[in-house]
Amino acid sequence: MTLFVVDSQNVFGKSVGEAGSYNVKILSDSECKKTQQTQEDMAVLNYEVVDGKYAGGKVLYDNLVWKNDNIEMSVKRFNTVLAAVGIPDGTKIESVQQIVQALKGKQLNITVDWKKNEFNGRHNLVVKGYHKFNQEGSKPNGIKRPSEHQEKTRTSNNTFQDPLPGTDPFAEAKSIANGGVNITDDDLPF
Repeated sequence: MTLFVVDSQNVFGKSVGEAGSYNVKILSDSECKKTQQTQEDMAVLNYEVVDGKYAGGKVLYDNLVWKNDNIEMSVKRFNTVLAAVGIPDGTKIESVQQIVQALKGKQLNITVDWKKNEFNGRHNLVVKGYHKFNQEGSKPNGIKRPSEHQEKTRTSNNTFQDPLPGTDPFAEAKSIANGGVNITDDDLPF
C-alpha cells in the first residue's frame, strides 16, 4: 500500500529561483519596525507569488524606510507602492503602521533582482520596482542565483561572463608566469 507519492511542488518553503517580474500578494506577516541605528519607521513587506511556475514562492524582507531627513524621497517611495496596489489618490496617510496594515493582502507586480548580502555573502532577491498587477502574469527572466564560480568571474559591469570557447582563461596568468612582465629594481618600492 502506497502512503503517498513524492511531489516536488508540494513542499514547505517553496522559493523563487529567478530574477524577473512577479505578481505577488503582500503577506499578513508583513510588519512595521524601527531601524536599528536611526530608529526610523520601516515597513518590512513579505510577498508570495500568485501565478506562474513560482506560484507559492516567497520574496521576503523588502524593507521600506521612512527617512526623516528626506521626507520628499520617503513620500515617493511609499507612494510608488501604494499606487501599485491601487490606493486612491487623496487617501490621507497617518503612519507607516497604517500603510503596512492597508497593504496586507493586496496584490501588485514587483521586479526583483539578485543582490549579494554583505553579512553572509549569499545572493538574495531584492525588490527593485513596484507596478500594478500584470494581467499577463509573472515573467521570470532566466537569471538564477549566482553560484560561487560565477561570483569569481563577475565582470566590472556586474554581468556574468564565461570564457569564449577555444580561448584559454588563464592565458594572462601563464604569460606572467613565463616572464611576460619585467620589473626592474627602480619599480620596487623598497
